[in-house]
Amino acid sequence: MAIRLVAVDVDGTLVTADQRVLPRVQAAAQRALEHGIQLVLCTGRAPGECWYILDALPQIRYAVTQTGAIAQDLKTGETLYHCPLSPDDARLIYSHVRRYDGLVNFFSGGIVYNSKEQMARFERYYPADFRWLFEQSHEFVDDLDAMVAGWGKPVEKLYVPFSSQEECERAMADLTKLPYFVTGAGYIDLEVMNPNTSKGIALAALCKKLGIPREQVMAIGDSGNDAAMLDFAGVGVAMGNGEEALKQKADLIAPTNEEGGVADMLELAIKGEI
Repeated sequence: MAIRLVAVDVDGTLVTADQRVLPRVQAAAQRALEHGIQLVLCTGRAPGECWYILDALPQIRYAVTQTGAIAQDLKTGETLYHCPLSPDDARLIYSHVRRYDGLVNFFSGGIVYNSKEQMARFERYYPADFRWLFEQSHEFVDDLDAMVAGWGKPVEKLYVPFSSQEECERAMADLTKLPYFVTGAGYIDLEVMNPNTSKGIALAALCKKLGIPREQVMAIGDSGNDAAMLDFAGVGVAMGNGEEALKQKADLIAPTNEEGGVADMLELAIKGEI
């Protein structure tokens, strides 16, 4: 069956290391739309962290964000699927991640909150090249502990990059004892979400809304949190720069993100060669 929807991860997949959408990817996305193929973001990011990607790819109408916590129609603002954590669940998770040396990202209502104190040590946890993204799309608070203690809204996820691999492993061993979905996003990090969702579950819900069977879906990613959407899709693609475990389960291996590998996969779908 012809591919009608291509779900694509962002970091390590759609964009280069310096956060560019290559011209060949932009051109392929336009050709895909002209051939009736929807390009859908399927990312761990919040929508507000994707503004420059959507500027480069105005063809994109639908997005699964925050690692599957929500799916939205970006043109109308309609929420098509939502599976967040309760405030109490988020507080419990927060109490655990605060035991470790990491930069806590608290996702709620499309906004990502960080502690000003932790942001002062940003480079301890995350590449310096990403500071601009946080500064332009996150909200920094004086006392994140107090904010979380009084929080009363649904929480899409918590994401934490750590100061070392050892610290990340300690946190992972702790968090995986709790009844939540815990995964990594391709750095020295982890993210924690409602156990009843993932990129794959949210993508399935979106496809059901759009009337597109899984056999007509291709999913492209590079890291562990992409595994569920590759499992769901009729065609699962791992990037050439992706994690080895993901490559093992993929149907196809694309060129790297630095080469614009997403464009190659879109062209195969356009030509009906998948």
